[in-house]
Amino acid sequence: MPTFDAVLHSLRSSLAVTLASFAPLAGKLVHLKDTGDVAISCSASDTVKFVVAESDTDTDIRRLVSDEEPDLPVLEQLVADVDMSKLRGRRGSRGDGAPRRRRWAVAVDATPPSFFEEDRARFTRRTFTLDKQDIQRLKQHIVHLSEAHDAPLTRPPSTYIAVIALAWTCFAQCKPFALDDDLVLYFLADVRDRLNPPVDAVYIGVCLTRCLAILPTRELRGACALVASASAIQNEVRRMTEDPTNRRDYLTPMIKASWDRLMNVSGSSGFRAYEIADFGWGKPRRTEPIRMNHDGQVALMRGRDDDGVQVSVSLLHRAEMDQFKSLFLELAGLN
Repeated sequence: MPTFDAVLHSLRSSLAVTLASFAPLAGKLVHLKDTGDVAISCSASDTVKFVVAESDTDTDIRRLVSDEEPDLPVLEQLVADVDMSKLRGRRGSRGDGAPRRRRWAVAVDATPPSFFEEDRARFTRRTFTLDKQDIQRLKQHIVHLSEAHDAPLTRPPSTYIAVIALAWTCFAQCKPFALDDDLVLYFLADVRDRLNPPVDAVYIGVCLTRCLAILPTRELRGACALVASASAIQNEVRRMTEDPTNRRDYLTPMIKASWDRLMNVSGSSGFRAYEIADFGWGKPRRTEPIRMNHDGQVALMRGRDDDGVQVSVSLLHRAEMDQFKSLFLELAGLN
């Protein structure tokens, strides 16, 4: 394992290389009144704070990395406190969270709508990990169901669609919705590669579009629920692909109106969070999304082994979470 000084030197040198390609991150954007141009103002106070915490016992660390239900109060103390008001207009997150040419990754949460802000302490959290074999089995199960019920899919489900279909089905079945209720799935899609011309690979702004799939509860509780959910997601992805620049501004009032029947998804099965968080000591034992503010939120990231998918779920009531867990393990064939 490299020494601390060696890692620190590597971080400093890689940051310098990165800023050559992403110059706006080197300082503050300022407006030059004389010319009307935008310039980058750098000063000695524009620094990156790097904090290292140590523990004298393995017990504290094991409690953070091994529990299915994360200790959020402790984890939140290890997360940097960022004043989002100072970052408006200078977002640095990419839609899939991919590392920028394996250099420094600067990720800043886009400020969410006010109705997304809830007290995180109220919610129950669980994290599940599906390995490569689990995902392949889930995909095959969905395809076999579609064939058995004569409900063919447009194509075999991707990893993202299969996992989200599983989570949406569990969400519909663990909560006391009426059978005629329309349930809403809200997720974001990265459209950089779908624009014409495509967005350059070094673009550091947000390039996302909103997607909404809607199904009645009864379809998500039937024998073919996984197929119905996967098909609805595929249809929404196809719509987005055909018209990636459609802003669909009417979605915000629709989301507010169906807030208690909505499951929202953040992250991606391709988001390599463990790789990004390797600062020279190897991949972290555990990476958890801290900011989950909704009764029915799912956050995805690539698994630590780089083959599987880590699924974090937030629900308000513990009994519903216990039911969600039971359904998730059963439908994924993990029992």
